[in-house]
Parts: sequence; C-alpha cells; structure tokens
Amino acid sequence: MYDIITIGEILAEIITEKQDQLLSKAGTLFGPYPSGAPAIAIDQAARMGAKTAIISKIGADDFGLLNKTRLENDGVDISYIKETSENSTGTAFVTYLSDGSRKFIFHFTHAACGELCPEDVNENLILDTKIIHINGCSITGSPSMGEAIMKAVRFANKHQIKIAFDPNIRQELYKGYIMDYYKEIIDCANIILTGKTELEFLYQDKKTAIKQLLDDKERIIIVKDGEKYTYVYTNDSIFKVKSFPAITLDATGAGDCFNGTFLALLCQGFDLETAVIFANAAGAIAVTKRGPMEGNSSRKELEKFVKENSHIKAEDCI
Repeated sequence: MYDIITIGEILAEIITEKQDQLLSKAGTLFGPYPSGAPAIAIDQAARMGAKTAIISKIGADDFGLLNKTRLENDGVDISYIKETSENSTGTAFVTYLSDGSRKFIFHFTHAACGELCPEDVNENLILDTKIIHINGCSITGSPSMGEAIMKAVRFANKHQIKIAFDPNIRQELYKGYIMDYYKEIIDCANIILTGKTELEFLYQDKKTAIKQLLDDKERIIIVKDGEKYTYVYTNDSIFKVKSFPAITLDATGAGDCFNGTFLALLCQGFDLETAVIFANAAGAIAVTKRGPMEGNSSRKELEKFVKENSHIKAEDCI
C-alpha cells in the first residue's frame, strides 16, 4: 500500500538570475529545475521514506526526462506518469521582486500536464493509498485536469480514503466552477494545509470557519503564517510552532516541502507536534536553495537541523 499519492502538474521551472529582473527583457536565467506543486510535495514525501506515486503527464522531451529522473531517483513511483507526443512538458518562468512577491509566466493549460483527464485516473491506485494529496493550483490548470482531480477526490471520498488539501489559491482564477470545486474538496478533506492569507480569502471570519470545519468532521487543520508561526487545530488540541530561521533565496516550493514532510511523518505514525516541527524545518531549508525542488531534504538533514534549533517546540495557543 502507498502512503501518499498525488495528481496534477509536472513542470520545468526557469528562474531569473537577479531580483526585479524583467522577463520582458533579455537576461541570464537559471534552470531548468524540476517543478510543479504536486511533484515537489510528493518528492519530499518520498525523501522522508514514504511510499509515493504521482498521476501526471509530461511531454516526450528533455524537460519531462528531467522530472522523471529526479522523482524516480528520490523514490517516487513514476509508473503513473504518462508521456504524450501531442504537447511539450509544462514550464514556469519566475522572477522575484524586491517587495518579496513573485511574477510567473506559465505554459500549463496547453502543455502535456494540461492534457490530464478523468480517463487518466487510476481508481485501483487510489484504493491502494492512505492519503491522496490535492493542490488547488492544479484544479485551475486546465478544465480536463480539474475534472480528473475531482474524479479522484470523489472516488477517494466515496471509499473513505483520506484527502489532504492545500488550497494554493490563485485569486484571479477563483471563480465560477473553480469555487464549487474548492468548496467540495474542503468539505471532503480530512487534512487542510493552508496559509493564513488563503484562509482569510476563503472565509470572512477565520475563527468561525475553523470551528465550523472541525464541527463538521474530524479534521487536522494547518494554518501557515509565513515566517512567524504554524498553527494546528484539531477537535482535541490547538497549538503553534514557531518558524525556523532561514535566509530566503527562493521561496517557491517551501510550502510543498512542508506538506510532503508533514504527510509522510503522519503516515509513519509520528505525533502531530513532531510532524509539524519537522515540516517547518523542511520549509526553512527549502527557501535557502535556488530551484523549487533543489531544497528538498532527507530525514537525516532534518534531524540535524531540528537538533541545532532545539529551542523550537510546540507552544500552547492562548
């Protein structure tokens, strides 16, 4: 049985050399790097020792090979990744701005990953896993990808397979049927991995929303507040864990590293506090490396990092 599977985009990412470097002008770029939120998270989970797989599509090209090689080398089952000759592997071009924000150019919807459709969802794979992890950005990737993900979610929910959901909202795309998809997934989700700003965008009143979500069913709700704290809410406890100190070089993928680490440790029987501390550590290490998957870390690296920062522990929320 698998611990965690995911479904969604696989991309090659290209990054500008300098801060505030415009993609509208010629300049030096770094990459290509393996990327895509589901791919980053599942790769990190595999590096933590979890048995993992990803459902996705890539082109029959070097960008696809780049991703398959990294995922396979890190222990992800790549047998559910399909190659297509119709389109090339998706890409993302990123520039970092001095105000801390990022600007992206995506080739996503009409790329290989955008071809993903309901027929690509392997129901037997879903039945053979503990958790299926869903990223909100994947739902907006293309109409057929959204339909594929919703098929997987509905099948998992019907068969009582746990669903983990990171809303990962693109606010400009949160409209129409996408809103309906989000609401349906949140209703089904057993584990919600979100950011403070995302939760505030989804719900007018954060406290009321958390109470309602916990009243509806037994859940774990994780709320990440950037460089400050990560808050954990369950029906039995509420606590927070301070973020680890880190000098940020590239923030892309840090949240996915958190998700992969947290879910992997949860599947392996670790308590919530330990899982969140190690997940925070994974996110901190991730931002120090250029490239969205380059900062993915091993259990040994995280154990060393946590030991070096042993003052960071779970704290009660007052």
